[in-house]
Amino acid sequence: MKLNEITRPIGITDGKKIVGRGAGSGKGKQSGYGRKGAKARSGRSKRVGFEGGQTPLYRRLPKKKGFRPHVRIVYVAVNVGALEGYEGEQPLDLNALYNAPVKLLGSGELTTKVSVRASAFSASAREKVEKAGGTCEVV
Repeated sequence: MKLNEITRPIGITDGKKIVGRGAGSGKGKQSGYGRKGAKARSGRSKRVGFEGGQTPLYRRLPKKKGFRPHVRIVYVAVNVGALEGYEGEQPLDLNALYNAPVKLLGSGELTTKVSVRASAFSASAREKVEKAGGTCEVV
């Protein structure tokens, strides 16, 4: 490319559009706004979400009720009764076993001494594990 071959980008030389200066200019009389109507009036912009008289989307959808956090922990529920009969010296890591956050719930009976590691414990589950001689560790 040489200096004498450089050209300006297309559209960079277009001047400001001059309207309302007679029929010969190509933008006379209605100045490009057409005939009567909302689009020909001053302050003519429609509000955001206007759909031409059709009931807009924000009114067609029901109101969103309540609040749901963006980051929500979904626990896998495991009952204390499922731990009955576990024999082992190592603490039982439920998160590793299920490969997800686990909450231990208090349904069922527990007679074996078990050390449990989980993301969360219900009050009744913690009570049953400790009553059986085990321990609860939150991971």
